[in-house]
Amino acid sequence: MALIAIGIIVLFFCALVFPNVLIKLSYTYPKIVLTRYLFTGCLYLSAILFYIAEGYAYRILQLIDRDNVFSGQALHAIKQIKYAVGGMGVCYLLFLPMIYWVADVEDAPGMIIIMTVIAMIPFVVAVFAAILEKLLQKATQLKVESQYTV
Repeated sequence: MALIAIGIIVLFFCALVFPNVLIKLSYTYPKIVLTRYLFTGCLYLSAILFYIAEGYAYRILQLIDRDNVFSGQALHAIKQIKYAVGGMGVCYLLFLPMIYWVADVEDAPGMIIIMTVIAMIPFVVAVFAAILEKLLQKATQLKVESQYTV
């Protein structure tokens, strides 16, 4: 249920909030056309990557329900989540030039710091996913070895 709720919230942002922000950006800052298109592309690309990661998280939950979490499927799903979340982080880093420009025009240096922190969150999640990947890989190896021992 939590994955569905989060997916609906992201869909709401993609359908209603993002277009309004982009329209306001085009009216407020008409000179930053190229950066605005980069911002738009990265915004929607990060949403697509989020849905990819969410789909693989759902697969992992299904594997947990079937008591098959120590398998190659779960390992593959965690790798894909790591890559998708890392891609989201790259998209957020590509926002920073536009955020810097807007913060400079608006005289809001805190905006740069806040966006930098937000841009680093996906990288922290990707590192956590990489750690989980290694742990699951070791646990799967131990499971296979114990099957051969018995």
